[in-house]
Amino acid sequence: MFLVIALLNRVDEPEKAIARFRELGLPDPVLLRARSAAAALSAEVPVFAGLRSLALGADEDRLVGLSLLDLLQADVERLLARIQLEMDADDPPMGQLLALPVIAPGRSRR
Repeated sequence: MFLVIALLNRVDEPEKAIARFRELGLPDPVLLRARSAAAALSAEVPVFAGLRSLALGADEDRLVGLSLLDLLQADVERLLARIQLEMDADDPPMGQLLALPVIAPGRSRR
Protein backbone atom coordinates (compact mmCIF):
# COMPACT_ATOMS: atom_id res chain seq x y z
CA MET A 1 0.00 0.00 0.00
CA PHE A 2 1.19 3.51 -0.85
CA LEU A 3 0.26 6.96 0.38
CA VAL A 4 0.10 9.27 -2.63
CA ILE A 5 0.77 12.91 -1.82
CA ALA A 6 -0.17 15.59 -4.34
CA LEU A 7 1.32 19.02 -3.65
CA LEU A 8 -1.03 21.24 -5.63
CA ASN A 9 -0.05 24.78 -6.59
CA ARG A 10 -3.48 25.70 -7.97
CA VAL A 11 -5.75 26.36 -5.00
CA ASP A 12 -8.36 27.83 -7.33
CA GLU A 13 -8.85 24.57 -9.28
CA PRO A 14 -9.29 21.65 -6.85
CA GLU A 15 -12.09 20.17 -8.98
CA LYS A 16 -9.73 19.93 -11.96
CA ALA A 17 -7.21 17.94 -9.90
CA ILE A 18 -9.89 15.62 -8.49
CA ALA A 19 -11.38 15.00 -11.94
CA ARG A 20 -7.94 14.24 -13.37
CA PHE A 21 -7.11 11.83 -10.52
CA ARG A 22 -10.40 9.96 -11.04
CA GLU A 23 -9.92 9.84 -14.81
CA LEU A 24 -6.40 8.43 -14.49
CA GLY A 25 -7.20 5.89 -11.77
CA LEU A 26 -6.14 7.59 -8.53
CA PRO A 27 -8.82 7.31 -5.81
CA ASP A 28 -10.44 10.51 -4.57
CA PRO A 29 -7.93 12.37 -2.42
CA VAL A 30 -8.53 14.06 0.88
CA LEU A 31 -7.67 17.72 0.30
CA LEU A 32 -5.99 19.80 2.98
CA ARG A 33 -5.34 23.52 2.84
CA ALA A 34 -1.74 24.32 3.64
CA ARG A 35 0.51 27.33 4.01
CA SER A 36 4.18 27.32 3.07
CA ALA A 37 6.73 28.01 5.79
CA ALA A 38 7.77 31.21 4.02
CA ALA A 39 4.18 32.47 3.96
CA ALA A 40 3.71 31.63 7.64
CA LEU A 41 6.93 33.44 8.53
CA SER A 42 6.00 36.50 6.48
CA ALA A 43 2.79 36.81 8.47
CA GLU A 44 4.35 36.16 11.88
CA VAL A 45 7.74 37.91 11.80
CA PRO A 46 7.72 41.46 13.16
CA VAL A 47 8.30 44.17 10.54
CA PHE A 48 11.19 45.71 12.45
CA ALA A 49 13.16 42.45 12.42
CA GLY A 50 13.99 42.98 8.76
CA LEU A 51 13.29 39.31 8.09
CA ARG A 52 9.86 39.75 6.56
CA SER A 53 11.41 40.79 3.23
CA LEU A 54 12.98 37.33 2.93
CA ALA A 55 9.54 35.78 2.59
CA LEU A 56 7.87 38.33 0.32
CA GLY A 57 6.01 36.75 -2.56
CA ALA A 58 5.54 33.47 -0.71
CA ASP A 59 2.60 31.37 -1.75
CA GLU A 60 -0.20 31.99 0.69
CA ASP A 61 -2.23 28.85 0.19
CA ARG A 62 -1.60 25.42 -1.21
CA LEU A 63 -3.61 22.24 -1.38
CA VAL A 64 -2.26 18.88 -0.35
CA GLY A 65 -4.08 15.82 -1.64
CA LEU A 66 -3.70 12.49 0.17
CA SER A 67 -4.84 9.17 -1.24
CA LEU A 68 -4.15 5.49 -0.61
CA LEU A 69 -3.27 3.10 -3.42
CA ASP A 70 -3.23 -0.64 -2.94
CA LEU A 71 -1.08 -1.54 -5.95
CA LEU A 72 2.34 -2.99 -6.63
CA GLN A 73 5.23 -0.53 -6.65
CA ALA A 74 5.75 -0.76 -10.42
CA ASP A 75 2.06 -0.01 -11.03
CA VAL A 76 2.17 2.97 -8.66
CA GLU A 77 5.27 4.33 -10.43
CA ARG A 78 3.57 4.06 -13.84
CA LEU A 79 0.37 5.69 -12.60
CA LEU A 80 2.20 8.57 -10.92
CA ALA A 81 4.38 9.17 -14.00
CA ARG A 82 1.25 9.35 -16.15
CA ILE A 83 -0.52 11.77 -13.80
CA GLN A 84 2.61 13.89 -13.35
CA LEU A 85 2.92 14.31 -17.13
CA GLU A 86 -0.64 15.65 -17.21
CA MET A 87 0.02 17.98 -14.28
CA ASP A 88 3.22 19.31 -15.87
CA ALA A 89 1.37 20.06 -19.11
CA ASP A 90 -0.81 22.65 -17.37
CA ASP A 91 0.20 26.28 -17.60
CA PRO A 92 1.35 26.90 -14.91
CA PRO A 93 2.07 23.32 -13.80
CA MET A 94 -0.52 21.97 -11.35
CA GLY A 95 1.93 20.58 -8.83
CA GLN A 96 3.95 17.56 -7.86
CA LEU A 97 3.17 13.94 -6.92
CA LEU A 98 5.00 11.49 -4.73
CA ALA A 99 4.19 8.19 -3.05
CA LEU A 100 5.40 6.66 0.19
CA PRO A 101 5.05 3.03 1.26
CA VAL A 102 2.60 2.59 4.11
CA ILE A 103 2.42 -0.12 6.72
CA ALA A 104 -1.20 -0.69 7.63
CA PRO A 105 -3.13 -3.52 9.23
CA GLY A 106 -4.78 -5.90 6.80
CA ARG A 107 -8.31 -5.15 5.74
CA SER A 108 -10.83 -6.87 3.58
CA ARG A 109 -11.37 -5.57 0.07
CA ARG A 110 -14.87 -4.54 -0.93
